[in-house]
Amino acid sequence: MRWLLPLLLAASPALAQDLQGNDTAGNWRVTHHAIHDIWNVLCDEREEQGALVQRCYIRYVDVFSPRPKFGGMFLFVTPEPKVDFGLEPGTLFLPGDFRIENGGTVTWQTNRPGCLTGLSCTFEAEDAEILLQRMQDGGEMRFTFRDRHGQAQDLSWPLVGFPAALADYRAELGKRGLLDG
Repeated sequence: MRWLLPLLLAASPALAQDLQGNDTAGNWRVTHHAIHDIWNVLCDEREEQGALVQRCYIRYVDVFSPRPKFGGMFLFVTPEPKVDFGLEPGTLFLPGDFRIENGGTVTWQTNRPGCLTGLSCTFEAEDAEILLQRMQDGGEMRFTFRDRHGQAQDLSWPLVGFPAALADYRAELGKRGLLDG
């Protein structure tokens, strides 16, 4: 379980570090938190060298196995646009097993080596926009894999609340002047 906190903090936008560079939430003040089914929309802020720094993101954290064979996976959406999946090293997917299904039909999938092997799994720019659109279209994110302990896992993340989360997130970005363009 010790690996999860640093993993979550490192994946957090603008890194969740205090002003001295320590891996901690530090002095971030939450200014908005909304829950849309499983999806959390968060905005926070802090002072850095006399200037206000603000950030917003969508996140979902799935702790799918308890101790002693702890396992977890997460997703962050940040404004770049970027969609970042946090996977444990040693997680293994077969091609086609990292996907979105809607009504029994696969509407999106990735076979990126980093995503299938528990390494870096980040979608940016146009790739992120395509993924966000498929997430808004509904269904569920499906992940069928072997975790770092060799245990078979089959996760489903319902997308029913995602359109509301994305709308809330974009509205909060707009209020703070954090939208590009």
